[in-house]
Amino acid sequence: MIEKVRDRLENTPLFVSDGLNYYKSAILKKYGVKKKFKNPFDRRIKHPDKKVAPDDLHYAQLIKTMEGRKLVKTEKRVVFGKVDEKDITTSMVERLNLTLRQEMKRFSRKTIGPSKNINHLTAHLSFFMRYYNFCRPHMSHKIKGIKYGTPAMAAGVADDVWSIRKMLFFPYWNYIN
Repeated sequence: MIEKVRDRLENTPLFVSDGLNYYKSAILKKYGVKKKFKNPFDRRIKHPDKKVAPDDLHYAQLIKTMEGRKLVKTEKRVVFGKVDEKDITTSMVERLNLTLRQEMKRFSRKTIGPSKNINHLTAHLSFFMRYYNFCRPHMSHKIKGIKYGTPAMAAGVADDVWSIRKMLFFPYWNYIN
């Protein structure tokens, strides 16, 4: 996933995750630069190249401590770069996860309609993403002359709210894979 982010964006984004250490190694694997470390006192030992974070790489963690179902405390930790503490939040991802779980039963917890085939799951997700971005007006996107717009209208990709028929007959490329 991080490889796809790197391929599709010009600039390096701010990465924010939970406290899982695998994110750090995955980000360094794709965005890190090799640096040689030598031991000046021992010339016989060859030290392997190590990847370090470049100056434009910014990564922070938001660690939540739970007791039962209650949130007890949150800790914000900067891992790479300079990150303002107010920017360390996972609320956008959490909101997207909630929307996906509410709208698509395949992503709900303890559901009776799970996906048993990865191709069906990606097709369903692709359909929902097109519907969400082109057909479903959002209260947060207020556009001149229209009460509510879609995310595609806010991005300047579409001029109007699409009907389901228009979405189904519009040629598209599946960008999920």
